[in-house]
Amino acid sequence: MNKLALYEQLCYGIKHDVAAGILKSGDKLPSVRKFALEKNINPNTAVKVYKTLENEGVIHSIPSKGNFISDDAQKLQELHLKELKESCLTLIRDMRDNHMSKSEILEIVERGFDDSKS
Repeated sequence: MNKLALYEQLCYGIKHDVAAGILKSGDKLPSVRKFALEKNINPNTAVKVYKTLENEGVIHSIPSKGNFISDDAQKLQELHLKELKESCLTLIRDMRDNHMSKSEILEIVERGFDDSKS
């Protein structure tokens, strides 16, 4: 079960798509109404998603035109890395809280790092 609120999960999904190159600078997002229908959510939740992303600089709104992915790719990448670090810290705390030792956790991290080089 995901601990994030629905709007946070949706924000994360859009930011992930930007970081992965699926969504690019200047791409137009669906209207709030269409986004709500596509995701089967309340339109107020869709508004919250778009407002949150706009406040974070991920998207920008042009009145009567729509919402677009921001041109500031560096900021988007930094946001993505910040989220990855927060997720990693949460996982490490969960592992520690479940009585894993520091050496066990570090071994897993090193194994993951070494696997990525292959």
